[in-house]
Amino acid sequence: MNPLLSIVIPTHKRPRLVARAIASALDTYKNADIEILVIPNGQDDTWQAVADQHAHDPRVQWHYLSASNACAARNHGLAKAKGTYLRFLDDDDYLLPAAAEQLELIDREGLDACSAPLESTCPSGRIKTTVALPSTSDLVVAAMCSIGIALTQGSIFRTKRIRKTRWREDVDLYDDYLWMLDVVTSGEMAWTQTPAPVCAYVQHDGVRLSRIRRSSRNSRVLVDALLQAHRELQLQGRLNHQRGEAVATALLTHAHSAFPASPVYLGAAIRKAKAIAPDATPLQPIFKRHPWLARHLLAIEWAALVPRYVTRGYRRASWFIGGMLERLNS
Repeated sequence: MNPLLSIVIPTHKRPRLVARAIASALDTYKNADIEILVIPNGQDDTWQAVADQHAHDPRVQWHYLSASNACAARNHGLAKAKGTYLRFLDDDDYLLPAAAEQLELIDREGLDACSAPLESTCPSGRIKTTVALPSTSDLVVAAMCSIGIALTQGSIFRTKRIRKTRWREDVDLYDDYLWMLDVVTSGEMAWTQTPAPVCAYVQHDGVRLSRIRRSSRNSRVLVDALLQAHRELQLQGRLNHQRGEAVATALLTHAHSAFPASPVYLGAAIRKAKAIAPDATPLQPIFKRHPWLARHLLAIEWAALVPRYVTRGYRRASWFIGGMLERLNS
């Protein structure tokens, strides 16, 4: 008999953290029939000691993948998953008790997906903030407007609805967001969201995809994906005003966030977003406080370009130093 839930955990050179992620899944779902698919990937044998600790627990399965690629590892786990439902969990994050209630809800209501907020935490476990979901009952809108959060980490999916939606193995940033765009353009899904955080999203100075330098290349990948999603929804007859505005909002949000990485290209993206929905506004709080900035976004971006180059350099330097110190202490 197949398990109720599959949990896919890619891992690479993080034995202490993946042990915590596994323990959180076992504790959260202690009363449910689950399988935990841990996918060590790349040249790494540090996971073997953790595997030995779970050698007599059939719920914890290990599927080594030689390619050092987190998205390839997720695809590997997705292909092997046998559960009715599935969730992805990064090895440096961990589940919270409310995740058990989320599983009960999706199963009881017969949903295709269920999403919940995250807790942004420090490595010490101190809660920094709750990362809320977009206020909407439309999964397409939620996916578009989750550009600043990891919607996948707080979600459970019906496995058969996402089985054919592969993670892009050729990207080095925005991987979870791009995957969610592919999920919502594949068809309508019965979805709801719940209020309690189900996963701790741990902010640290170590190596992670979110710390990869924004570039013209990865900005183009994201902008092209949003425009392609807009076209797909239109061709399928699934595009409405709310969804169009969500696409434009996501384009403007990314353009503001990454403008120094590719100002000419992202300037064009701003114009395309305004053509889709003239009244759309970036999600950053400053535009809520000062709406006039959004009305003159392109001019504001060019005016602020030089100062932003300076602050980006300082931020990247601090990440580099933090990563070096973590590697020296590991």
